[in-house]
Amino acid sequence: MTRVLLMVFITTFAGCDRPGDHPISPNCQWNETDHRTLNLANATDRRHLRFDAVTAEDMAIRWADQYAGHRPEWDERCQECMETLFIGLAKNHGVDVATVRHYSRERDVVLDAAVIVCFALMYAGVAYLFAGRIRQRFPPGEPGFWVMALTLSVGISLIGVLVGMFGSIIVEGLRMNSGHLSFRMNRIPFRAHSVVLFAGCVITFMLASLLHYYKKQDAPLDLLECGFPSITIDGGVRNRLRACPYVRAKSHLETNYSTHRGDSISYS
Repeated sequence: MTRVLLMVFITTFAGCDRPGDHPISPNCQWNETDHRTLNLANATDRRHLRFDAVTAEDMAIRWADQYAGHRPEWDERCQECMETLFIGLAKNHGVDVATVRHYSRERDVVLDAAVIVCFALMYAGVAYLFAGRIRQRFPPGEPGFWVMALTLSVGISLIGVLVGMFGSIIVEGLRMNSGHLSFRMNRIPFRAHSVVLFAGCVITFMLASLLHYYKKQDAPLDLLECGFPSITIDGGVRNRLRACPYVRAKSHLETNYSTHRGDSISYS
């Protein structure tokens, strides 16, 4: 599933003009053939400005990486280059520099939503699978199931958020066609809202556990192979016990079938 999604993203971005495709200039000058004034009341012009602003920011980061390396003055040189590019971009399209700076920080909402939805679907499937595995190890009414479910929900949710963060960084790199994400990684939803996403993962896991819990409660008694003697209920129904140890399983059967239903139970 992950490989399929990755191939979809690669195919989608391969034919698009991306910020990393634009070469940097030694003097941080903004060069563009389109010199028209943008009307920000128009959605197409807003998209154009957002793309140019993100491109200018990317060019400044790549310029600083090339000419300042990892020296202490990197931040200052990057900001100076970025400001020069923003001024040139603002003059080119007849907008304010502050507007350009604002648009450079805007995210692609559609792409971010697609990444989160894909992750949510995959995580929900994993959570449902693990919750089902946990449920199989506990008989109905056993409180240990919830202790185990809550414990695993924390660990699996943490792993899920880290995987989602790594995947979203890969998608961001493909979208930008740049390995110079730098401080922009902090704007990725999986990093900017990691606590909220972690809480959502825990809730999803517990909902999956709740679903399995009631599904198990309503299901007919399913007995697991644990080396127990065969059990006959009302002289006809034979099954294998799903609860260890045998004493607890026997008590469960006697309570639910003898006390409440008045059925006769024989062990052979």
